[in-house]
Amino acid sequence: MKRGSLKHEGDGGGRDAVVTIPDLRRDRSGTLRLMSWWVQERVQQARILVVGAGAIGNEVIKNLALMGVGHLFVVDRDVVEMANLSRSILFRERDQGRRKVAVAAERVKELNPGVRIEAIHGDVTIDVGLGVFRRMDVVIGCLDSRHARLAVNNACWLAGAPWVDGAIEDMFGEVRVFVPGHGACYACTLTELDWQILREARSCRGIDMANILEGKVPTTPTIASIIGAIQSQEALKFIHGMASHPGKAFVFRGLALEGDLLTLQEKQECQSHYTLPEIVQLEGARAATTTFRELLGLARVRLGDDAYLYLRDREMVSHLDCPACGERREVGILEGKMDRAELQCPACRHDTREPELTHVFTGSEPFADFTLARSGIPPLDIIEARSSRGAVGLELTGDESAVMGNG
Repeated sequence: MKRGSLKHEGDGGGRDAVVTIPDLRRDRSGTLRLMSWWVQERVQQARILVVGAGAIGNEVIKNLALMGVGHLFVVDRDVVEMANLSRSILFRERDQGRRKVAVAAERVKELNPGVRIEAIHGDVTIDVGLGVFRRMDVVIGCLDSRHARLAVNNACWLAGAPWVDGAIEDMFGEVRVFVPGHGACYACTLTELDWQILREARSCRGIDMANILEGKVPTTPTIASIIGAIQSQEALKFIHGMASHPGKAFVFRGLALEGDLLTLQEKQECQSHYTLPEIVQLEGARAATTTFRELLGLARVRLGDDAYLYLRDREMVSHLDCPACGERREVGILEGKMDRAELQCPACRHDTREPELTHVFTGSEPFADFTLARSGIPPLDIIEARSSRGAVGLELTGDESAVMGNG
């Protein structure tokens, strides 16, 4: 290593700044550290959740790996298809049929062995605990579904995590920055048509809702690169504590080579503007071993005998009722975890049994002694408990090592 003086723009009026000049033949981050504002330790310690490993997700994951972000978490529920290869830098023909997150994790290790990556194959709306969002420096959404975007938005608001949304179609792209408590959120931007689509999907009782809402968007690899790069740069700004633009949208129109920065209208009555109350870390609680009854008992120790568990943004199917023969079956599983085939009545083979839904647990429910995992609650989740004394968020902290890769 050599030491010398370099003059950087923006370092306080052109003062000479003493910096370490790296050996660029041996130091992979050397060029990055020549920037006056770059703090390598912050980048190496950062935790970023990337939701979606499609065209934009590939670009974001690639960029973050090249920059040496210390710990990446990638969520996606799909497998690699031939059509992905025209716009996804991390995938190869031999990867067809493999989980996207597994392939992305392998390629990240090839790009930068120093990056830790946790691959989560699942649906972000039901398979990622709020405790994961709470531990992120920033969340990056690379999605093509209103339902998934709304779920990420609500999770980030509940957990207090900033997130950067990206969207592309043809030669058009958009990046939106959302910070809880600062300006509009994603839900604020939804039109009446958007809500109508979500409500119509909801009328299907939410079962397999992600399949209903997901769309295949025609795009070019170039627009994915542009939007993914901007998202990655916004994440880098969060990591370094630089000024961001919450509640703003950058719109890029590739055909006209034009771009605008727009202010999103905040809706004061927006139901998504809710942050979890005090979070209680339960070191001994794990989704796989803790029952609803046990969790309720812990809530009542803190909040009193009238405490109950509140499944915000989720519905539990407590029973299935057949309108044809009257057969009634206890279920106890999250609505989003139900397979459509389970709606058929096993007694009379009627096609559609009606689910009885609840988002409140008081202790008398038939699934009281189910473990949380059996009912579809993800590891490291946070479940709200309420009573006349107030509310707390009960975190399944016993899952932390397994989920966060600390074990």
